[in-house]
Amino acid sequence: MSLAWALGAPGFPFGDGDSRGREMGSLLASAHPVPTGVALGCGALIAAATAVWAMRRPGRAPGVVLLVCAAALLAVVPDVRLLQNLAYSFSGFFGLVDRPVLNQALCVLGAGLLARSAVVLLRPAAVDAGRWLTIGRWATLVAVLAPLPYALQRAAWNLGLPLGVSQRFVDDLAADVAAKGLPAAAAWMLVIPDVVGVLLTLGLIMRWGERFPRWVPLRGGRSVPVWLAVVPASVVSAAVTIAGLVVIRFAVEGGSVSATAAPGLLWLPWGLALGVATYAYAERRRDSESSTNRTTVGAVSTNRAD
Repeated sequence: MSLAWALGAPGFPFGDGDSRGREMGSLLASAHPVPTGVALGCGALIAAATAVWAMRRPGRAPGVVLLVCAAALLAVVPDVRLLQNLAYSFSGFFGLVDRPVLNQALCVLGAGLLARSAVVLLRPAAVDAGRWLTIGRWATLVAVLAPLPYALQRAAWNLGLPLGVSQRFVDDLAADVAAKGLPAAAAWMLVIPDVVGVLLTLGLIMRWGERFPRWVPLRGGRSVPVWLAVVPASVVSAAVTIAGLVVIRFAVEGGSVSATAAPGLLWLPWGLALGVATYAYAERRRDSESSTNRTTVGAVSTNRAD
């Protein structure tokens, strides 16, 4: 698609093809189809060639290249709209989803698959479960505390309290929700996911994050599938980290931080900490499952010997 845009095909989702790019913090808000299309297309071809290389000769070298490709894709293409639309989706509102947003989602999906492949190639065979438990606990603590200031500020605005802003700003927020055709209660969809997310983040270090509580219908007492925790947490981690980078860049370019944006400065540590906590959880679960498999194999071997 990128090479097609470079050759004049319609649908270029950056620059003039993205009317909201500049205000949403897109790094490609001034991009032109030819150089941008060539650069993105070559990057995609490099990633594809490296993937074939990794399939034929698995090792650290292709893993590093894939990780660099994933990081570059996440750093350059997406912006704060990823987190914005993720938050609005909880209220069933998708009115802000357009071609640039869909392109960002596609690129983030690709970056996630590249990063997953890189992790498989780079991680050591043995897992130090105790070390990852310690790292996971500290990372989870940061990931739990960092979003609370924004949730508190947003809750105050929803209650009509101008915390750190003017009353007009609060009134404009309420008017914006109404203009989108949403009920007033929908404004809490930008707060409730933060609170629920904090509780779910705790599951990355708690027992109920590995095994469903007995009271859960149908699944009570069973092991929690690793993907059920890792995939949503990874999506949120990527979206929050990207939005955090945009907030920090705006703060640096503006030379100051407004009270409105101040809680957003914690989004970057929140996203990074959530990513580390998620990886630590996945590694601990991998060690746990490996131990279970070794025990099962050992029991089968003993029975055969008997």
